[in-house]
Amino acid sequence: MADATEQSGKDTIVRLEDVKLLIGDTLQLQSQADQGMVRYYVKLIGYAVGKSVLVTTPVVDGKICLMREGQSFVVRCFSGKNAYAFPAATFKVVNTPFPHMHLSYPREVRGIVVRKGARVNTNIIAAVQILSGERANTPAAANITNLSVGGALLAARTPLGVKGDRISVKFRVNLDEIEAYPQLEGVIRNVATDTEVEGGGIPPVMHGVEFKEVSQPDRVMITAYVYRRMLEDTADD
Repeated sequence: MADATEQSGKDTIVRLEDVKLLIGDTLQLQSQADQGMVRYYVKLIGYAVGKSVLVTTPVVDGKICLMREGQSFVVRCFSGKNAYAFPAATFKVVNTPFPHMHLSYPREVRGIVVRKGARVNTNIIAAVQILSGERANTPAAANITNLSVGGALLAARTPLGVKGDRISVKFRVNLDEIEAYPQLEGVIRNVATDTEVEGGGIPPVMHGVEFKEVSQPDRVMITAYVYRRMLEDTADD
């Protein structure tokens, strides 16, 4: 990658053309509006080096958003193993032949390496089937409190098993109005009780689970979900 300089550890400064974004990649536009932080998601149409970045106009609840010229954003995206961010502003909003916008071309882009096995905090209801151990063939319910392609942390009211037991976890993932229901087999790697419970409720039992043999479609969907959540959780620059 040309003209990259190290900044604060794993941070790098690069040119947008070195990021190697693909047409159709998702970009997040983050703005600070009167009602607070606003995030939009758009698709990359293309770019002209030094001139503009061409993206689709944001759509929310099936409706085209009204965007104004001169509106400033922090643009965030992922490519390969890196997350990138750069400032941009709309300088042309076009409605024909389809709604799209020109963003100002950035002088530089800040990138940071996403660690292997990156995981995000979640609140996803999961259906669990216990496959081995004393409770084999027993269904259970759990909540996925964080998730990665390689595993998850499951909270349940009662133990799902002990270290080494196998379980199957099925849950719903929604991304860009696409729903998927991965059903993944995994192994319980650790079991602990969460002692910090607000309101004095019954502490949940936490299970660290390592997924085994994740299929390619499930891997792609979960990776995309994790990256999207990372975009949403990224702090302001």
